[in-house]
Amino acid sequence: MTLLMRDRENVKKGEEMLARLIVLLNEDNRISDIVRASQDEEYRKELYLEYHIV
Repeated sequence: MTLLMRDRENVKKGEEMLARLIVLLNEDNRISDIVRASQDEEYRKELYLEYHIV
């Protein structure tokens, strides 16, 4: 596996995690958290843990 392939896989995984988080937050009607998570990496990490995504 080349570095480029690994990087692409990591980007795809990150996109999938964020998409899953957005769906779950939307289901819980936490719209303001969707906006904050899109802008605040540390908060996004907290939400990943809260929703057992990582």
